[in-house]
Amino acid sequence: MSSDLVERGDGTLALHTSADPAGAGHQRLGFRRYAVGLDVGGRGEDPSALCIVKAESRPFMTGRGWQQALTPPEYTVVYTEAARLDEATDVVDWVVARLLKLKNWHLTFDMSGMGAPLLSMFQAAKVSPLLGVTITAGSAYDRRGNTARVSKALLFENAASCLETGTLRIAHDLPERDALLAEMQSVEYAETSSGNLTLKAGGRGHHADRFSALCLALIAETHLAPQKMVVSKIAGYYG
Repeated sequence: MSSDLVERGDGTLALHTSADPAGAGHQRLGFRRYAVGLDVGGRGEDPSALCIVKAESRPFMTGRGWQQALTPPEYTVVYTEAARLDEATDVVDWVVARLLKLKNWHLTFDMSGMGAPLLSMFQAAKVSPLLGVTITAGSAYDRRGNTARVSKALLFENAASCLETGTLRIAHDLPERDALLAEMQSVEYAETSSGNLTLKAGGRGHHADRFSALCLALIAETHLAPQKMVVSKIAGYYG
């Protein structure tokens, strides 16, 4: 039995089964892809930020004959960048230039406020897969097609939970690792006008654009990834 891991063109990971039909019947497909998050800034001192998270789940032999299983998904921050761009067209050009260097990616961006016009602009630029997120209050989320609504609290708490469990890691050689960590540490609870507690990033004089982009990339993987439905027929069954 071969245990060589093969990355296919569509980003799926497979183990060789030596063309044995018995092995093929037990094959499990993992994945390696890049979740790209974009926090859209405003004009002046508020930059836009990009964060790229590598998502991976690998197949492995369980030791029980040909049986295969998948490792739990792991997420690693492999790239982050911030840029001050005043025009929406400049933001689109900047993001597209980064995406052209990747394979098997999907883009998630904040379409609240300044990001609202970007959905149609990204579509015109043939950016796909694409997901525009409107950030809301509360703690819920939902997705409809290429748009979604996600609460700010869920965005931040999801990242914090993944960091705590070790599911999410930051590459040790990430060039802007210290800046990203500083932004994470700036997240704090704040009281709203109605007396409710909400998570707020960028406290104590910090921007948290990179961290917000990270949260968008991660939530697309953990909560908003489209699910595949497989339809099959049962042979020899009469009900």
